[in-house]
Amino acid sequence: MDALFRGTCLVADPEYHWNPRTPNLTGQTIQFWDYLDRRHGDLDYEGVSPDDLGRLYVRFHASGDALPLDTLRHYAARVERDGWVHPATRRMTRHWKRHLDLLGVRDPGLRRDRPLGMPADEVVARLASLRLCLDTRRHGGPVYLDGTRWGMPLRKVIGADGHANYLLVILRDLLPRLRPGRRVLFVYDDDLSPDYALLSRVTGALGARPARLPLGRVPVGGAVRTSRFGGWDDVTIDRLSELCRGEFDAAAYRLGMRLYFIAMLKRTSGEPFRLDLLRRALRRAEGMVRDARRDGPPSERAGACVTPSGWVDPYRLTDGLFARRSRPASRGLLDAVFL
Repeated sequence: MDALFRGTCLVADPEYHWNPRTPNLTGQTIQFWDYLDRRHGDLDYEGVSPDDLGRLYVRFHASGDALPLDTLRHYAARVERDGWVHPATRRMTRHWKRHLDLLGVRDPGLRRDRPLGMPADEVVARLASLRLCLDTRRHGGPVYLDGTRWGMPLRKVIGADGHANYLLVILRDLLPRLRPGRRVLFVYDDDLSPDYALLSRVTGALGARPARLPLGRVPVGGAVRTSRFGGWDDVTIDRLSELCRGEFDAAAYRLGMRLYFIAMLKRTSGEPFRLDLLRRALRRAEGMVRDARRDGPPSERAGACVTPSGWVDPYRLTDGLFARRSRPASRGLLDAVFL
């Protein structure tokens, strides 16, 4: 995302939109917060390591100890009213921010609270007026996004318990920002492709020009898992940073991580994570930074990688950098996009 945004900044004036209220209003976040308060209410989270917080997250999902969301509305109410964040999430977010800084990744606003742009009922009413939404709450049922005109199944966005899922939260944030002809790029986990295909159709029907970029997960230990199942102890950002930064300087670390996770693993990440290949990318990056030369404006390189939807493809841009073994890298491009 960082390479995509910074590359696109060389040829356009994009807005990178992230809102922490989106994940903080999801059911799994609220249920995890409640689990921590009920089972570990005496913890001082400032003294808990990020890895241990992750292990608590794994334990929560394995326990089956999640209360119904209609009993946890007070958590969502605090997020909506005050932008409140649980101390465990504040601790983890500060940790992520420190690693973003080490990696030279521009902070998209991890800790910048932004109230959502529209109330849920207003979004539902607007979509229903366009026959993009089916609201059965008056009969005690859910609210659905209706993509049947495109051959898509109904997708529940508010349950009968009144809890709105992440798709409706995204729409609450996005709809006030849409205008006819505005380009929107959705970047998301590949597992969520059906939801974002529907979201793309809905925003297109509202006049936007949507595009999508699904990202694959990196296999670890021969399997693709979400973090809730564990198995990540040896590949946390703490561990990778410790292994890499003890031998390589900041510039080689920043560029090497990008070469590995963008140019070598590609978008679909079909190959499993390999520490030896990451170290190879870091050594390659070290030489590239050392030998880089000033040449033409970086916008020329970025302009050659613009997609039909108007954003710079970070894979093409990074592949081009990685493949130029016979010529020094462009110092301007490294500084603008990769360091």
